[in-house]
Amino acid sequence: MPADLVGRESERAALRTLDCAGALLLLGDAGIGKTAVWEWAVGHARAAGDSVLVTRASAAEARLPWVGLSDLLREIPATTYDELPVLQQRALRTVVLEADPSEGLDDERVVATAFLGVLVGLARSAPVLVAIDDLPYLDAATARALLFAFRRLPDTAPIRLIATARGDTAPALISDVPRDRLVVHTVGALSVGGLFELLDERLDLRLPRPVLSRVHDTSRGNPLYALELARELTRLGGAPQPGVPLAVPSTLDALVHARVRDLPTAVRAVAAGPAATWRFTTSGLDDAALAQAVDAQLVRVDGTMVRSAHPILSAAAYSALDDGERSALHLRLAACAEVPAERARHLALGAHGPDEEIADALDAGADSALLAGVPDLAIELAELALWHTVEPTQRPARLDRLADAKMRAGDSAGAFSAQQEAVDLTIAGPARARRRIRLAEIDVEVHGWASAETELDAAVAESEADPAVAAEVLLSIAAVTDDIAKADAAASRAVALLDALVAPDPVILSGALCQAAGAKLRSGRGLDHELFARAIALERAFPARRLSDRADASYAALLKYADDLDGARARLTDLLQEARNIGDLTSIAYVLAHLVHVEAWAGNLDAAERTAAEHLAVAEQGSLRGQGAQARYNLASVFAYRGRLDEARSMLVELRDDQATDTWDRHRSHGALGFVALSAGDPATAIEHLDAWDAMLRAMHFREPGYSRSHLDRLCALVGVGRIDDASTFAAELRAQAEATGRASASAVALTGEALVAAHSDRVDDAQRMFDDVIRWYDASPLRFDRARTLLLAGQVHRRAKSKARARDVMLEAHREFTTFGAQAWAAITADELARVNVRPRASNELTETERQVAMLAGAGLTNREVAARSFLAVKTVEANLARVYRKLGIASRAELGARMASE
Repeated sequence: MPADLVGRESERAALRTLDCAGALLLLGDAGIGKTAVWEWAVGHARAAGDSVLVTRASAAEARLPWVGLSDLLREIPATTYDELPVLQQRALRTVVLEADPSEGLDDERVVATAFLGVLVGLARSAPVLVAIDDLPYLDAATARALLFAFRRLPDTAPIRLIATARGDTAPALISDVPRDRLVVHTVGALSVGGLFELLDERLDLRLPRPVLSRVHDTSRGNPLYALELARELTRLGGAPQPGVPLAVPSTLDALVHARVRDLPTAVRAVAAGPAATWRFTTSGLDDAALAQAVDAQLVRVDGTMVRSAHPILSAAAYSALDDGERSALHLRLAACAEVPAERARHLALGAHGPDEEIADALDAGADSALLAGVPDLAIELAELALWHTVEPTQRPARLDRLADAKMRAGDSAGAFSAQQEAVDLTIAGPARARRRIRLAEIDVEVHGWASAETELDAAVAESEADPAVAAEVLLSIAAVTDDIAKADAAASRAVALLDALVAPDPVILSGALCQAAGAKLRSGRGLDHELFARAIALERAFPARRLSDRADASYAALLKYADDLDGARARLTDLLQEARNIGDLTSIAYVLAHLVHVEAWAGNLDAAERTAAEHLAVAEQGSLRGQGAQARYNLASVFAYRGRLDEARSMLVELRDDQATDTWDRHRSHGALGFVALSAGDPATAIEHLDAWDAMLRAMHFREPGYSRSHLDRLCALVGVGRIDDASTFAAELRAQAEATGRASASAVALTGEALVAAHSDRVDDAQRMFDDVIRWYDASPLRFDRARTLLLAGQVHRRAKSKARARDVMLEAHREFTTFGAQAWAAITADELARVNVRPRASNELTETERQVAMLAGAGLTNREVAARSFLAVKTVEANLARVYRKLGIASRAELGARMASE
């Protein structure tokens, strides 16, 4: 327990507000007593049985990776990690140096999510206090994790934050905490009475009232300043003359510098140590010098750690060192540093000029910082390494490292400049080609896809001497080009080059196979299951990628485009469980994004909406910008299916008009907006969006019709506005694509378009026959939503042909389907169409013509397979119809069915 607070009633009151506030920030001048109040709060929380997570930040540690988080997690029970997913456990153990750091961190967000899980887990058994002294010096990685967690804490969780900061303005980090959870309190000056108690307690000194008043006036009630004044007065001896200024330095800084200036060199080095490093220990220190520094109240010893009594004291001691003393201190610290980044920093600060050995150490430190997920520190160390470079041939590799660090830190322009310099310093050949690949990756962010493609085209000739590098160049071209045919050719050639090698890198080969299979599908040459099987087998033998980047994840997603919804759902469900088990938010979001489409296309709109909502929550939780846009699109699409058209339209327009939205996202938004307009019965508005959708899809050279499914909407809109020739042309193009790719769903849509054109060309009989064929295909398909829409379209054609009974039957079935889905807008459209047929809606227990036909055949003793053959239906469709018949007629057996059908 710390000593009781002296003269701090307002601070006690502020601390009591922490019972109901999420965060308390203590502001004030240097030496005003913020840390004393903070320590008092920490001590009382511990005494009350709270879980207290503590870190004392300093300028020396502000640029080092995860220092604050290591401190915060130091005292928590080891079993706390066991409740976290495996990936999150490994991430936390990496940042606190309990796991092999060579594996690195896939994503800083994993650490932040894990820290959030730790806080919530601890709060289940006791209130939690996160205590941070000197918040502005908290290392950037920890600060981001802390803010991430506090933004997402449950409102009812007993988790609080207390922090200190110098000055009178809240630092940016704390200002981002929700305002209703933050209390800011400025720590004020001590009263004269409070100062008397402080000097008595700390220095065993009772000054006469006149002298005490002058000390108070001079220090303006600043406790540290007053203590230093009192020490100096005691050292000088004698009472100050009345009316004469105190014969001591007139500022706190001057007092402190005067106090440390005349210390012996060894003692001054001990006092300066905490300002120079974040892990200043007793190891190697002169015992006498350490004892003298402790007696002088410059430092205090906590186990093996040596901490400054106050940051001002250690900073003054550090600045009082001459160049030789400072260099000697940093070289000694480098010799005992355990973290490569820290060792490199001390070597650089201890050097007197460029040194290749120090540059090598800085390289290792920068790599360590990147593995730890702290690119800001990596940039500093990489730039120091370049300054220390003596050998020119080492410069390109160090520029590569600097570019990587700047890219990771979000400085794309700086990364491009560094990488361009590395390319310019490299002679033509495979090495420069490989650097061009990295430059192209950065160029995508800075200048766009076209510029990156130009860079890669230049790398093709340079890479010819090395097939492995040539394959990497070609794969990069396949990834960036808008020309799907070019991507397909490049990826296929890359696979051929790798297959020709005696021992290709299995990780690169598996990626190439996956890229080639994806490009082949997009180019309209179908889904190559064998390529994916090879890629998946290689990845299982040589795992190296996160789940969302794996071939099996890509394959699962592409199955839905190839009409295999059941296969896609099964694989995606397994992948989702795997992603949840390891706590990989990026991969969870990836899988959820694709599951939304699977469920929506199958008409499972409840499941689709739940999945879309979870996708958005995960994207927001993980600050996943790209997945956030995808999640909003998915949710808007489900709203459109549901008939919540205003909400859907608003979200889609916002996405379409977002400056960060690329061509693919804009084209999707136009397609969905066309569907919204059709759902509202507005084909004129729909065709504007769907023409834009079609133009963008053509510009991207897509040949796979399963990838972007607004073809049925465009056909309906074209016919709706009277552009029959355009509809005929579009249907013919779609049929050609469907035949080339083997995409049966596209064939069904093309036939639907041809039927609509035939109906509007007075070939109603042809149209009816076409619709019979389409519906027969849909009866065996999992695409239930499109089936229901096709039933509605068929009913409209039957009504035009005066086949009212047929129109009624298919429209009633469409209405039941839309109602079952919860698709309100389409159910309403179908109800309006039924009213135009002039028949009352069939009672809920009345059989449709299809159901009656199936019931009669089954009641006559035919098996389901025989009924399917007789009625030209799929066996599954027969089973589904029989299930509805049993329900409507209230029967439970084939015998009852036979009796009922015989009586009719």
